[in-house]
Amino acid sequence: MSGLVSYGGDPAIIASIDEIERSRSTLELVQQRLLKEFELLDFLVDPVARAALALHAPVLLARLEKLKWAAGVASDSYLSTEARITKQLDWVTSAVAKHPWLLNVLPNQVRAALPAVLLAGSAAATLVDGKTARLMARETVNMWPALTTGQESSGEDSVAAANMVAVGLGALTRSGRAGAEVESVGALGMRGAPTSIGAIAERVAATHVTEKPTVVIERYTDGNRSVFVAYLPGMRTLEVGAGSEPFDLTASVQQLADPEKAGSQIAVEEALRAAGVKPTDELVVAGYSQGGMVAGALASGAGGFNVSAIVTLGAPIAQLELPPDTAVMAIEHSNDVIPALSGAINPLTENWVTVAREIDLHPGQSALIAHELDAYVETSKLIDCDDSVGVTRIRDTVLKKFEGLRLVETQTFELKPIDG
Repeated sequence: MSGLVSYGGDPAIIASIDEIERSRSTLELVQQRLLKEFELLDFLVDPVARAALALHAPVLLARLEKLKWAAGVASDSYLSTEARITKQLDWVTSAVAKHPWLLNVLPNQVRAALPAVLLAGSAAATLVDGKTARLMARETVNMWPALTTGQESSGEDSVAAANMVAVGLGALTRSGRAGAEVESVGALGMRGAPTSIGAIAERVAATHVTEKPTVVIERYTDGNRSVFVAYLPGMRTLEVGAGSEPFDLTASVQQLADPEKAGSQIAVEEALRAAGVKPTDELVVAGYSQGGMVAGALASGAGGFNVSAIVTLGAPIAQLELPPDTAVMAIEHSNDVIPALSGAINPLTENWVTVAREIDLHPGQSALIAHELDAYVETSKLIDCDDSVGVTRIRDTVLKKFEGLRLVETQTFELKPIDG
């Protein structure tokens, strides 16, 4: 047993959900139409028939509501357990985020202490139950503006919370833009196209563990067309301020708040242009953690590149709107807190498959161990043996990008801040 749980990527499932949603909409219309039959003037036209209908209406309305509930259960059954639980909680946290005045029902002392209590609870949960910590983190960031300043937010993602944190770090941010310059050209042992998701993950890992912050970009061609592949590291330092690496804490927060202003995003885009990637070239991006966030932002249109597929390892990307023609494989550990910082759950769509696995932890071990890259490489190798429809479709879509092509160039770019 691999322990993998996945959802998304299966057209048949998406079609089923569309049918369910159409049915739910029809039931809603029937309910509304039935309720309109009980306006006062209608009873003057045919009082006996209206009275008889009114007697049966409560039962009919209850049955319609039961059918709607059943349709919702059927739709949710296609999601993972975590996603279902999150959907059930989201309506509460979203209500608080959109209407901060709801917190006024709490005593002042409780309301003032709530942010600290939730943060402490999330931190403590990482030592007891990573899944609980993940859930608490997701819902806390959704409500954070409402909890701390009474500001309204969408309650659907962590952008508002990240913006608040980014403002807090503003005085410490680097004074100039982050840049990218060519450090060397070499194959780095990467000869030939990757033939598995595990191989892609290994190349991401090789990029992440280099002494200096680097991005590796490969170019494949058959003489007529080129496909580029970029491998992006995760956050490499908790430092902030001028002179820090582009993949630092500040850039990580900014990547959630406003990707186009993040040093990591700027640096990667400059590296891609330096590698010769044109807007018309097909681009595949694989990234770990913060690098996965950059990959998602590129796929959503940042930089104007033609991203046809992304593979992310432990990255919060659910808050992004990705094109329906971009293949997305989001690999997440179910007890890893970091992907939950998106403040949302990954969508259930034909082009996006989410693959999860729970990492075994010893009592007292921090759930942050579930975010370690070595564990994600191991999970990626298990994905290559998975035969579920969604995983197989997206895996094949990604790997077929390289069919008939040969590797002609591997460039390594060192990412450096440029003071200005």
